Amino acid sequence: MEEPQLAGPTTVVAEIQDLLLDTPDVEAFLEELARHSAAMFSTPGNEVFCGITLMRHRSAGTVASSGERARMLDELQYNFADGPCLRACREITQVHIPDFAKDNTWPEYNKIVTEHGIRSVLAVPFPLSDEAATAGLNLYSEHPNAFDQAAVQRANDYVQQASKGLRLAVLIAEHSQTAANLRAAMESRTVIDVATGIIIAQNRCTQEEAIDLIKKASSNRNVKLRAVAQAIVESAGGGHVQTYFK
Repeated sequence: MEEPQLAGPTTVVAEIQDLLLDTPDVEAFLEELARHSAAMFSTPGNEVFCGITLMRHRSAGTVASSGERARMLDELQYNFADGPCLRACREITQVHIPDFAKDNTWPEYNKIVTEHGIRSVLAVPFPLSDEAATAGLNLYSEHPNAFDQAAVQRANDYVQQASKGLRLAVLIAEHSQTAANLRAAMESRTVIDVATGIIIAQNRCTQEEAIDLIKKASSNRNVKLRAVAQAIVESAGGGHVQTYFK
């Protein structure tokens, strides 16, 4: 079987940087990275499937895959709460199963993965700067012994070269989520402030008393504070409240 040649470090880093620049968001970048990784290790007659697992606070999920089959193969492990990718992420260690048909590490998982036509896997952890998060590059093949010693070394070299791009993508995603959470908090604060003003005007009370009234209504009705505030605004004819960002 002809061995694929891994591009030099400078070339791989440049390719990853191009992926970051050419994709519209983090999700698209990760999908392209998974497809790029699968192509890097596929050879004529041996198609490799790639999934990228991200684990945060012991909760794992596939954030990207080279296709639906790779995603399905990753998700099979989650049903058993263990497997090559999860082990690689949890223990920050490489996991290589040359032939599932001859391996007994995870008997139930091994049985089902071979039923899906997969015979070998190589899971390599991605180094991330966030101590609460780990990631793994998961390479699957329908052939036994698809990843020899040279291929394993290439995979480790590739992950090292690509890790900066993945770390940057994860960082961008975390900042995007933080920004989204902040925006949602500000929008909730706006409608609560408007409702507080309405209560102050109607009841000639203090701001603290107005907020206490909203909190009591929220508790008594078992409804979120924002929903109570929005109902107060709408009952006063204010309609839907929006937060304006300039």
